[in-house]
Amino acid sequence: MSILVCPYCKSPLIDSAERTYVCENKHSFDLAKQGYLNLLPVNQKRSKDPGDNQMMISARREFLELGFYDPLIESIKSLVAAKLSFSSPNIIAFDAGCGEGYYSQKALNELPGLSTKIWGTDISKHAVKNAAGKYKSNFYFVSSIYNLPVADASVDLILSVFSPVMEEEFKRILSTQGYAIVVSPAPNHLREIAELIYENFRPHTTNILEKMSATFQHLHRERTSFKIEMGSAEEVLSLLKMTPYYWSTAQERLENITKKTELSVSCDFNIDIFGQ
Repeated sequence: MSILVCPYCKSPLIDSAERTYVCENKHSFDLAKQGYLNLLPVNQKRSKDPGDNQMMISARREFLELGFYDPLIESIKSLVAAKLSFSSPNIIAFDAGCGEGYYSQKALNELPGLSTKIWGTDISKHAVKNAAGKYKSNFYFVSSIYNLPVADASVDLILSVFSPVMEEEFKRILSTQGYAIVVSPAPNHLREIAELIYENFRPHTTNILEKMSATFQHLHRERTSFKIEMGSAEEVLSLLKMTPYYWSTAQERLENITKKTELSVSCDFNIDIFGQ
């Protein structure tokens, strides 16, 4: 069953079995060869090519595939098993700001007692193209998180990892007994990287609780912290490219990091669970 609606008229989008999705008002959207849909209207774009570019996506996939964030994946899986209760074992999971698809694919598949169908969206067509090309059992589409082409109350579980949250849209698409899991940086996330770039380290702050608690019930917060040990300049660079630091810092400051052949870095995450 499709959870998609037309981004123009909000009518259900139906798979015509000809690699085209259509609505009752004859708006149509063709599947790309990788199997994803572009459901981002031109008037919702803030630039010609919004979101992360191909270089950013490739760097993130390279780093994540090394397994450094596996403890975060295990924490999410454990929390789903311990804290969430669904009325049916067959659940619809939605990755909001899915990037290259790694987090939802690794954390929400093969959960004990659950069969998960994963849908994901990102405003970056490069991200969605990569996700759809690698994780073919899931369904991905390009859209804005602020105007989701998703039917009301059609999703059982929302996962948002380091992505913007739009609480009103999350509320609209989530089923009455559904949950939202939001992962955000805790104070010491990548502290050592920041200390090599800036004279004074400023701990991360977040307004996730403030934003989401006005619309949802906050059920649980888990802080997951661990160290990663990188043993080559290539690994250090792959992490750096995955962060905003690489793209916004002067070259001479970046050299404090890129010349290192080993580095121990703190990973620090808040995992918040919200319910209706």
